[in-house]
Amino acid sequence: MKLCEYKKLNDEEQYRVLWAHGELIDACIEGHVRKLLYAIDGFYVELWCHVLTNKVLWRLSFKQGKLLEKYLDKYPVDRLLDFSV
Repeated sequence: MKLCEYKKLNDEEQYRVLWAHGELIDACIEGHVRKLLYAIDGFYVELWCHVLTNKVLWRLSFKQGKLLEKYLDKYPVDRLLDFSV
């Protein structure tokens, strides 16, 4: 599925695709918000959920840019290369 196809789906269908095909690749907690990053077929979905209620507060789908860079900055490239040896 391409990002443009995903964005054309209604909310319920987007969640169905996310839970069925999304791969959780990172998570963090900031205050009362749990931020989750999922990968689906070459694009990403970021969810912000309330820590106590698990209610989704915000959702955004994207391919690249600042939203992805903040996750990449957590993992230095030189450290990742050490794992490949």
